[in-house]
Amino acid sequence: MKRIHFNKLLAIIEVKGKALFSKNFIIMPIFSLGITYIMKLAYGAISKDVDMTGYFLSLGILMNVCMTGVYCVAACLAEEKEKNTLRTLMTSSVNGLEFFLGSLIPVILLMMVINVLCVLISGFSMNGIEWLCYMMITTISSTIGAIIGMIFGIFAKNQMSAGTMTTPLLMLLMLIPMFSHINQVIETISNYLFTGVIMNFIEHVTMKVSLINPLELTVLLIELVLSVLAFLVLYKKNGFEAD
Repeated sequence: MKRIHFNKLLAIIEVKGKALFSKNFIIMPIFSLGITYIMKLAYGAISKDVDMTGYFLSLGILMNVCMTGVYCVAACLAEEKEKNTLRTLMTSSVNGLEFFLGSLIPVILLMMVINVLCVLISGFSMNGIEWLCYMMITTISSTIGAIIGMIFGIFAKNQMSAGTMTTPLLMLLMLIPMFSHINQVIETISNYLFTGVIMNFIEHVTMKVSLINPLELTVLLIELVLSVLAFLVLYKKNGFEAD
């Protein structure tokens, strides 16, 4: 098992944190908050009798998980490859686990903050247990999204190609859950997506039914494990880590 050198881990976290707050990437988490607020204003003006707070929250969270998690992480890694900073990290004997954790921790912390702010902005009401489940589900989903972004970043040659590569997946991850009630097939597919689990949870809270079922939790855990394994294998296979 790889040994973690905390000085190297902290250095990677610092570099990744600064990159996320650069003007190229910070716009995405801000946009997640913005879309939540704008939708609340727009729908609030149209219909004051129907509680749409769950819908506002769903849009913000999907935007955060997909755009901040998948796109920003992929583009950030691609940018490092463009500037050869990734190769510098590799020559400084940073191993795959250190790079993985150092890349993941800053974006997950940022996304957790955005996930909480989206709830506050939308006005969605939850009790203590519901908040606990919400944080667990959104954190796991955010982690999956970020790891998928890292996987795409491995193959992207630059930021433009990262955007091109991730766009089809982002559309599927957002649109399938949003239109899951159109027919049974789309709903079934949505139930097996981590973004679909988020939508289902928010709907469950709104309708005051069971918060999360074993199938949804299993989907999250399987997708988390598979994404981690896929990244570590591809990271080493593509020559980013010396044997």
